[in-house]
Order: sequence, then C-alpha cells, then structure tokens
Amino acid sequence: MIKSIRYFLLISLLLSITLASAINGIGNYLLDEQVIQPYLDEQLIRVSSLISILSESSSSSSKIRAKIIDYLRTTLPITKQRFLFQVWSKSGELIMQSSEVPIRVLQDAPLGFSDKVIHGDDWRIYSTYDDKIQSKIIVAELYNIRRELADDIARSNANILLITYPVFGLLVWFIISLALRSVTRVTTEISNRASTYLEPVQLTEIPVEIKPLVAELNQLFIRLKLAFERNKRFSADAAHELRTPLAALKTHVQVALKADNEADRTKALRKVIESVDRSSHVVAQLLTLSRLGEEEALTDVKPLDLHKLAMEIIAYLAPHALEKNIEIELSSPPAQPFVVGNDTALGILIRNIVDNAIRYTPTHGEVKVSIIDTGTQIIFRVTDTGPGIPAELRERVFERFYRILGTKASGSGLGLAIVGQITALHHATIHLATPQNGIGLQFDVAFPKYHA
Repeated sequence: MIKSIRYFLLISLLLSITLASAINGIGNYLLDEQVIQPYLDEQLIRVSSLISILSESSSSSSKIRAKIIDYLRTTLPITKQRFLFQVWSKSGELIMQSSEVPIRVLQDAPLGFSDKVIHGDDWRIYSTYDDKIQSKIIVAELYNIRRELADDIARSNANILLITYPVFGLLVWFIISLALRSVTRVTTEISNRASTYLEPVQLTEIPVEIKPLVAELNQLFIRLKLAFERNKRFSADAAHELRTPLAALKTHVQVALKADNEADRTKALRKVIESVDRSSHVVAQLLTLSRLGEEEALTDVKPLDLHKLAMEIIAYLAPHALEKNIEIELSSPPAQPFVVGNDTALGILIRNIVDNAIRYTPTHGEVKVSIIDTGTQIIFRVTDTGPGIPAELRERVFERFYRILGTKASGSGLGLAIVGQITALHHATIHLATPQNGIGLQFDVAFPKYHA
C-alpha cells in the first residue's frame, strides 16, 4: 500500500534515473569502444602515410627517423613505448625503425590491420606497401591506449552523473511538489470547511487526473446537502402539519372531559378519533415524502404489470368509495401493460391519485381508472366527476402543503407532492386535463413502455 504519493514518486523516479543512467553508461562504454577503434585505426593509416611522405623527402634514414619520432612525440598522446614502426625495403632490408622495436618482430605482419602479442602486450598493427618508396611500412599501437580512452570516457560520464544526481533529486522533488499542489489546495479547502458548508469544490485549475475525484466529491456534497435539507424540511413540515391536529385533538379531549351527557361525550370522542386518523395520515405521508428524495436513485426496479398493481390498490380503496356511494371502475388492460419501476413507489403513486379522486368526487360520482398503451408509453389515467382543477392551478397542486381554497375534502396537501417525486424518479410525465364531457379531472401519468 502506498502511504505517500510524494515519496513513492520521488524514490521511483530517482531509481528510474539511476537505472536508466547505468544502462546508458554501459551502452556508451560499449559504443565508445566501437567508435574509438575505427578512429585510432584511421590514425595508424595517417601515421603510415606520414612516414611515406617523410621518406620521400629525405635520403638520410636517421634524419627521417628522427623527424618521424619527433612528430609522433609532439602530436600523439602516447609515449615511445606505446607506439612502434618499421620500414622494410622490397628486398627485405630494414630501412628504418623506432629504436624500441626488436628487428624482426614486425617484419611478417600481413598487409592491412592485424593483432599481435609482443612481449606479453596486445598490439594493433597496420601494414602497407608504398610503391613510391618501394618499401613496406608497418606501424603498431598498444591496445592499452584504446582501453584507457574508453575507461576515461566512462569515468567522466560517471562523475557527471554523480555531480548531477543531487540536482536531479531536487528537480524531481520540486516537480512533484508542484504537481501535488492542487491536491494540497483541495485538501486544505475541505479541511477548513465548516461541517454545514456543503457547496461544491471549484474545478478550476485542477489537473484532469483528479477532476473525476473532485467531481464525485462534489456529487457527494450535493447529495449530503439535499439530505440535510430534506431532514430540515421534514422537521419543519412535521411541526407545521402536526401542530393543528394535535391542538384539535387536545380540544376534543377537553370537550369530552367536560361533557355533561353521553351524547356530547361520544361526539367529542369521535372527533378525537378523526384527529388521530388525520395525524396518522399526515405522519405516513411525511415519512413517505422524506424517503423519496429527488436526488436518490430508485432501487429494486423490475418490470411490473401496471394493471395488476392498479387492481390491487383499487381493491384496497374500494370500501372508501362505497362509503360515498362512488362507482369506481378499472378498464380492461392492454396486451403489454408493463413498465420498469419500484412496486412500492408505484403502489403509493396509484393509491394517492385514486384516493384523491375519491376524496374530491362528490357522493354518487364516478372514478374511472384505465391503462392505455400508445406503443412507446404506458399511460395510467384516472378520470373523476369531481370539481376538477382550474388550468392556472394545475402546476401548483404538486407543491408541498398546497391546497385549493374552498375545498372541503380532508387531506394534508402532500399526496400530489409525493406523486410528483415518484413520477420524476421513474422518468415519467404528468398531464392534467378536463375530460371530454367537461366534468371533473383527467389525471395522466405516462411511463416509458417496457419491451421484453
């Protein structure tokens, strides 16, 4: 497990530089030898040419020899013991040589380049025949010179690396610190925040590598903010909605305690029951609304038969309709009434819409429920014969606790707000309209159709 990105990068990069430098040094050493060898071989050729030229310009072998040796001493980075030469005539007579060479040691060297061991040392030999002076020119160089040059180059490279290594370390440290500065800035910003400050972190001047992390962190902040707001709203809603029924409950209990006869007491106790029922309904709606945050995604979704689900909910609500002598009807289903959703949430949606229709439909009215297949959508439609909703108020009825003035039906004003949230979670749409007969309300919820 990486405990520190900074130290991990620093150590890894320095080790990488060391390894790369070592490979580079070994490669340069081998390449230097390959480069030095042809260069020094070329130098032997030039020396043999120089000997030929000097031999042509003078008749005295001692003077020629002296000139050659003086030139070699002044121009070549070698001593006498590291460089040898001989000049042989066509007849096999030694015309000239460096004084350190045994007489016959180089005579048999083949033309061109060759290697030979002389007194235990390795020598590089170049031999050529000059037609102008009718002589064979042989020059030799000690191999140690070539090895020393390659070693000197490798040593120089190693010294340069050792000198620049601390500079590499400082540069790597500075670059890593510069690269991690944005991470440090985000960390500082988050650590200095108050626990209630959940605004998104600014994504400006943030490297692309950590933008996804910051973006996900911002999404978390948004979800937390919405959750906190929902909890605050739930507390406020509960305090607002429960205050009235609790006050009424207290009043009815006081009336029951002060009642002089059984009829008044019974009437007051029935009012208590009604207040308890209203409080229970409000609490249930508030809890449902608090669980259905708009920022949350649906879980446990699956293909559902919307007609079958509607039939179960209508069977549950039928007694309430019968109490008001309301005729409730569910039309026959289409061939494929399937949508993808959460059965609990869709059950709440159907129950709230149908329950609202029953509440606001007067006695002896009608409530019709139908499932319509348009080919691309499945429409859940509820039509009632109630007072309907004016066109200008059809958007507001989905607001929390909003109720149309003058309505006599009981309710908390939360049912359609819950319907709106469930609809949004299922990517569905709501459309309110007046039925073709001009009486009541037509409530449509269009779901994307599920294709098996």
